[in-house]
Amino acid sequence: MKILRVIKTEFYKICHRKSSLILFIPMILAGIISWGCSQGMIKLNLTVAGDSVYSCMDFIFIVWTLLSGLGIMGILLILFSALQFSGEIERGQMKLMVLRIGKRIDIVFGKYVTALIVVCATVAETLLICMVCYYLFISGSELGTGTFVASITGLSTWDILGAIALQMLMYLMLVGITFLIGIFVNPFVTFVLTMVFLYVGNYLSGADSSIAKLLPVYWSNQIMLNENVSFAQILLSVGVIVMLSGIIIITAANIFKKIDIK
Repeated sequence: MKILRVIKTEFYKICHRKSSLILFIPMILAGIISWGCSQGMIKLNLTVAGDSVYSCMDFIFIVWTLLSGLGIMGILLILFSALQFSGEIERGQMKLMVLRIGKRIDIVFGKYVTALIVVCATVAETLLICMVCYYLFISGSELGTGTFVASITGLSTWDILGAIALQMLMYLMLVGITFLIGIFVNPFVTFVLTMVFLYVGNYLSGADSSIAKLLPVYWSNQIMLNENVSFAQILLSVGVIVMLSGIIIITAANIFKKIDIK
């Protein structure tokens, strides 16, 4: 399949593109936060059961909350997606891929699938670094319990993993938006405009409205706040975001078929 050929080509380019190094920033920050916390240079505030010490999942939870709450994960992944698609259009590299692959729709879907794999891998590796750093720097200190399961009042390990997964679903749509906007403008403008969607989504997720409840990140916040959540509404929000993402990327593919590639 030509989509698989596109994915293979994309991973080759990602491995040889210097801009891909930005994907290591969340992992580096996780390591710095862990070391700084163990040395008393960084204070992390978290309410846990019993004493103010962290299990591994507690620590993963608070570092993820810090990185995602500041928008660091979203900013870097949007920038990566903008460079991957709009950047290649601007540099003229897309024309070469069109000549090799032929079907433009395969190019769009191949690049989109690659971006989603990179998003999942980056998040998974960041969480893994958090876990490794916990056992290297935190577990043996007065700040760590040395245990793995969550001890945050009212939250289980699965609650934390579920909340992270729901936040990741927003990247599904944001990557699609990045590709759609990137057809028309350069990478910098694409990045800025998609950032608007990121922060609008974060703003809406903090409101208690019908629209907010259609966003998985709203339910992620509810889980983290230890509020009552509706499994049916969570499934509805997941379905809505998947459907919107599909519509966005199909629209991008159809528009991309009709534009002139310089």
